[in-house]
Amino acid sequence: MWKRLRSDKGQEVVEFAIILPLLFLLLFGIIDFGIIIFSYDTIANATREGARYGIVHPTDDAGIEAAARRLTSGLSSGALQINITRPGGNTIRVEAIYDVSLITGFVMEIAGGNPTLRLNSVSTMQIE
Repeated sequence: MWKRLRSDKGQEVVEFAIILPLLFLLLFGIIDFGIIIFSYDTIANATREGARYGIVHPTDDAGIEAAARRLTSGLSSGALQINITRPGGNTIRVEAIYDVSLITGFVMEIAGGNPTLRLNSVSTMQIE
């Protein structure tokens, strides 16, 4: 008689409902990590290319920025900022700042944080 009152029919559904949000958070976290690695690698290559162009054409700021932006396909151009400076008389410094919008940004907002991550890459080379 007691066995009839005690049923385990809905236990799997309840356990699945508890674990599912955690699995989604883990999956989207892995995707966010891949997007961050791709974005950082892209802006690092872009600053390097901009600096390479700058050592040959040191006064062409528009050309330096264009050379750097040419390698940023796949990134949002509105979130990308390129700064060109000449810290010494014989060096050129190209810096790229990019704000990555995270898929899991809503979790960061709930926790009181920023849903974007700021990436920064700098390349400095000697002018020829």
